[in-house]
Amino acid sequence: MTKGTVFAGRLAAFICALFLSLHSHALTLADDRDSYQAAAGMQWLADQNHALSPTLALQALLAGQGQQLDTPYPSLGFRDGFLWFLISVENNSTLPYWFLRVGRPHLDYLDIYVFDKDGNQIKHTRMGDRVPFHSRELSHYHLVTPLTLATDSKHHLLLRAQGNNVIELPATLMTPAAFNAHGNRLSLFYGLYFGAIVAMCLFNLLIFLSIRDPSYLLYVLYLGTFGLNLFTREGLSYQWLWPDATLWNHYSLPVLNLMTLAFSMLFAGQFLELKKRAPRIHRLLLVTAIALLVTTPLTLLNFHFSIQATTAVVMPWPFVAIALSLWLIFKGYSPARYFLLAFTAVATATVLYVLKTFQLMEGGWLLENAMQIGTFTEAVLLSFALAHRMTVLKSENARIQREANEVLEQRVDERTRELNSALSARSEFLAVMSHEIRTPLNGIIGTVDMLKGTPLDGDQQHNLNVIEQSGNSLLNLINDILDYSRIEAGKMPIEQTSFSLEDLVSESLALFQHKAHVHSNTLQTELDHNLGERCLGDPVRLRQILVNLIGNAVKFTSNGVITVMAERDEQNPDYVYFEVSDSGIGIAPEQLKHLFDHFHQGDSSTSRRYGGTGLGLAICRQLVEIMGGEIGVFSRQNEGSRFWFRLPLPGTHNDTGYLPQSEDSDLPSLSGGRLLIVDDNHINLMVAEGLCQKLGYETEVAESGMEAIAVLMSTQQSFDLILMDCEMPDMDGFETSRSIIKLQQEGRLPWIPIVALTAHAVPDKIHACHDAGMVAHLAKPINKARLLATLKQVLRDPGKVSRDRA
Repeated sequence: MTKGTVFAGRLAAFICALFLSLHSHALTLADDRDSYQAAAGMQWLADQNHALSPTLALQALLAGQGQQLDTPYPSLGFRDGFLWFLISVENNSTLPYWFLRVGRPHLDYLDIYVFDKDGNQIKHTRMGDRVPFHSRELSHYHLVTPLTLATDSKHHLLLRAQGNNVIELPATLMTPAAFNAHGNRLSLFYGLYFGAIVAMCLFNLLIFLSIRDPSYLLYVLYLGTFGLNLFTREGLSYQWLWPDATLWNHYSLPVLNLMTLAFSMLFAGQFLELKKRAPRIHRLLLVTAIALLVTTPLTLLNFHFSIQATTAVVMPWPFVAIALSLWLIFKGYSPARYFLLAFTAVATATVLYVLKTFQLMEGGWLLENAMQIGTFTEAVLLSFALAHRMTVLKSENARIQREANEVLEQRVDERTRELNSALSARSEFLAVMSHEIRTPLNGIIGTVDMLKGTPLDGDQQHNLNVIEQSGNSLLNLINDILDYSRIEAGKMPIEQTSFSLEDLVSESLALFQHKAHVHSNTLQTELDHNLGERCLGDPVRLRQILVNLIGNAVKFTSNGVITVMAERDEQNPDYVYFEVSDSGIGIAPEQLKHLFDHFHQGDSSTSRRYGGTGLGLAICRQLVEIMGGEIGVFSRQNEGSRFWFRLPLPGTHNDTGYLPQSEDSDLPSLSGGRLLIVDDNHINLMVAEGLCQKLGYETEVAESGMEAIAVLMSTQQSFDLILMDCEMPDMDGFETSRSIIKLQQEGRLPWIPIVALTAHAVPDKIHACHDAGMVAHLAKPINKARLLATLKQVLRDPGKVSRDRA
């Protein structure tokens, strides 16, 4: 090295030292302070062509070529190339160790050069979001470096900033104690702030999972992406989420910007119910949000353009949201008030941040933390908005539900009235059809009964039996249909009467002796001696069940044995177990499960071969269930069947109640009695008169109610009983009976029992007969045996019959 070169170097160092002494404005550190804002008064210089070395940049800044910053939070916007900053520090304190916190975490590169007072470089360190976190001098989410500054000495801190994002360079010098205290406060603040954001997200996510309201899910997505955006801007993501993903550090902000904006639009559309209130605006927001999400990957192509574009495109949205909420408030949508407050807060923060970003406003503490404050305020207000919206929706749903219930109740009432009308119409139809069918049947069966006592040859007797069996089959069909209808309508009356179970079983079996003899069958009973003399139940319905089961056994058995068994249940003596078994044709296994269904028979040929409707077993099952019992069947094809049922029939010592009726009654004949028969149908009148005369009674007839009253008023010889038809023109049997009873009460007529002789067999008509004052009811068609039993019972004790009927 020549002497000239050495001299030139020494001259340059002297000139540099001279510049340092003449032009630097040092930040003086003293023992009475532990923290200094170093950005205000800082010199800066742009180097777009990267032409300056650290030494040349230092000389240029000391020579006054740069510009001075007068704010503690300088923001220089988007800049190309290098930016050099100079902080001169004079350490007059006794502490040599300090920490420099400088710049914002999203700065790409930040080089820090430390020079002594003579211009010699004594340290160089590099930081920034493009630098892997593990290679930083100090593992901190902000840009922080430790400094060793000799006491009573002057140093120059030269900073070189480079990045495609906004260049923000606040700088703070702190002692280790102050740095630790500040870090603790900041960590506590971030913990509470972001912890609250996470808590609100989780809480609203749970609400969404509970009620499935999309507003809560979109709110979680919006608040979550906004919180992650701020978490990243503060450098926390670089430390805790992706410390070594330097490329993602660089590109995450524009991606999060677009995602936050998209979810904000989707949430606003859902929360404000724009799909219902403003469909066109809703479609526009939906399309815009989807477009933003779709274009998010394109931000990776050019970060410098993307960060500026996404920052600018965010700015109009809060004002659009405010305008929408104001419009909806004017329309009367109350939840929009909280929404307005929330977006006003975030709009204010966004505007301040964007103005600072594009250097339209100077930085400061408020602008530095505007987004955090605005976001937290918005999150709290939106939580209130969602809660208020839920309250409004609940009130609205309650109102809608109440109105729907009122409409539903009204419709139910209408349908109930229609159903009742339909049921009444059906009941009336059945009553009319029963009456109209029973009326000609009465002529058929009654005439047959009268002919049976006349001399007939074999063919005539056979033909007469055919007519009688056909009439009885038709009568059974009518009775089954009426019973089925009453059971379906829930109007089947079940009585509790004392009766002899043994007599009832014997009587039911006796009805089939002749038919069993025709089929060469043997009928037998097996009655347990523990049954008791009398029991309490409904003998009419029990007889109906037994008759149906015995009739089926006789029908489907030839040259066999039918056994009726009854015994007390061993586990519950109040129950009686019945069994009707036969050795007949049996039942196929596939038919057993449907056997008790309505209109079902063993196979399609059964009704053609044996007759019947398939209602009998269905009625038996329903009667047993109504009476509190159970019924079943065991059967094998060609091996016979065994039908069983259990009924609650507790024993009793009361001997009043039902008396089984048989054709061979032991009551003495009351021949010589005088009867008045009232009927408008000439055939029925002839049949009733003929049967009564064959029983030895003297009769007189009337073909109308008025004629009957006239006969009663004009006769010289009193009548013992009146047989009254109910359906007659002009003055029906009910009105006629009430008129007769009124005349009797007035003393103008002697008391005469009135028996209804009518084709009406439904409960309503039977009750109407008793309400009109009739003491008994005899349903058409009649035969000699039923007529004789009723006449003897009424004439023997008409008062008792009246009391029993009541």
